[in-house]
Amino acid sequence: MTSTATPRFSVFTPSHRPRFLDECLATLQAQTCPDWEWIVVLNNGARWRPERPDERVRVQIDDDAVGVGAAKRRACELARGEILVELDHDDLLAKSCLAELGKAFDEQPDAVFVYSNTAQITEDGKRDDSRFNETHGWHYEDVRVDGRKLLQVRSMAPTPHNVAYIWYAPNHVRAFRKNAYDKAGGYDATRTVLDDQDLMCRLYHVGDFHHIPRCLYLQRMHPANTQRDPETNAHIQRETVALYDKYVEANALAWAYRKGLVALDLGAAHRKPPGYLGVDQHPGEGVDIVATLPGLDLPDGSVGLIRAVDFLEHVPSKVPLINELYRLLAPGGMLLSMTPSSDGRGAYQDPTHVAFYNENSFWYYTDNQYRTFVPEIEARFQSSRLVTFFPTEWHSQNNISYVIANLIAIKDGAERCGGPLLV
Repeated sequence: MTSTATPRFSVFTPSHRPRFLDECLATLQAQTCPDWEWIVVLNNGARWRPERPDERVRVQIDDDAVGVGAAKRRACELARGEILVELDHDDLLAKSCLAELGKAFDEQPDAVFVYSNTAQITEDGKRDDSRFNETHGWHYEDVRVDGRKLLQVRSMAPTPHNVAYIWYAPNHVRAFRKNAYDKAGGYDATRTVLDDQDLMCRLYHVGDFHHIPRCLYLQRMHPANTQRDPETNAHIQRETVALYDKYVEANALAWAYRKGLVALDLGAAHRKPPGYLGVDQHPGEGVDIVATLPGLDLPDGSVGLIRAVDFLEHVPSKVPLINELYRLLAPGGMLLSMTPSSDGRGAYQDPTHVAFYNENSFWYYTDNQYRTFVPEIEARFQSSRLVTFFPTEWHSQNNISYVIANLIAIKDGAERCGGPLLV
């Protein structure tokens, strides 16, 4: 029997391995908020039924849903609730989880996505004490969850950088409004890994994220975890960087917009993307501010995002330029730059290029052991991404490499972004 009442929460769980589904159900039936339905999508030949009937449980067999993206998309298509809650098929929820989520969504009407802290448990449900590298921003503390003494990891703040990397992205529990999920386009059915990172980035463009600073989710670690397979894990590591490259600029634009900050495109003539104010030394199409850098008549900390593509190499005063961009950026604001690298021919072949950069050039703005050699440097950045690449095959054939340097302004009030912080 299936209930005809519309629940507030649709908890969804795709599963190709139903070993722990009875425990998942028990954790739902123990919720202090009973206003839920549970959608279980079984694929890859998996079969399961509750031992005792519960009209809130809806089991769908869909062996044609190949891959986690397709299975989650199918589950969310079946959802009737206004809030979707992801529960992996081997994990558990704290008893107060749904109640806390409901309270957070009520108190944060602009939030489209709510998440909590997480504790890991072993295969048999005991405390897991493994940790990620705490110098990268992770913070651990002992907590009690429904009588268990566990080690929780605090989820990191929802910054453009953190959301763009699965390593630092909001951890479980993850819940989102159904209307925001639909607006974002839903799960990508073609994804076999990182369906969650891909969706979170698109949800980030729709609205606010809110963190509940409590442990509401227990994540079970065992040999069958997806990331434990070496080949799959290697694919995840490569793909998270590819998704970062795809989404970080849109993440930063959305963040700047919600903070009421300006986004600047430097050297904007004829090629300014949507959402930016264009800055160039000459008037022209797409130019909103005529100025010669360094030196821009805008208040300190008034800018959330600076895009500098094929720009830095045209300004001879390198340190004053980077100092000025730092001055303009708000705490946590981002500089996204792409510059012909001096490791290739492109930096030198153009007669208008008067400044030269490679990856090492940015060490002096992101690492105190190098900053100390240039006392004039005021800028303090954290590296978000630093890489040399060829944009196209033509660039490769002609040895025209580019350096991408995506930097986060470290100022008082900046939220901690995951990764090494060396300033």
